[in-house]
Amino acid sequence: MSALRLLLLGPLVLLAAGCGSSGPATHPVKGQVQLAGGDAALLAGHSLEVALASDSTVRAYGEIQEDGTFSLETLHAGEIKSGALAGTYVARIVLSDDDPQRARQVAAAIDPHVLDFKASGLSIQVPAAEVVTLPIKRR
Repeated sequence: MSALRLLLLGPLVLLAAGCGSSGPATHPVKGQVQLAGGDAALLAGHSLEVALASDSTVRAYGEIQEDGTFSLETLHAGEIKSGALAGTYVARIVLSDDDPQRARQVAAAIDPHVLDFKASGLSIQVPAAEVVTLPIKRR
């Protein structure tokens, strides 16, 4: 498991401490980021992180693929579960630190607001009735 994944999902370990062994129900979330005026492949290898609007310690994460698609995962009681807990989430892009030069290139190409939960304007509802589409603005 990458250090970034542990960092993003770590707060959920604390939340999970009081739950039963099966844990809370998660719902599958599949989506796609669409980069305005560009190829979503620019975001491949970076992540989409979502935080529950009513409790920002509840988070889910998905790595963005070459075609812009992602699937969310949640860390619960030390186990990665497919999907996310029900609720309304705010979202942001998290740039990978695996290749700092590439991360700088992406940061220079996208609107910096999408890197911040409060400023991004991105949100999703779980369970999702269909594939989630998130528009990512360019600078």
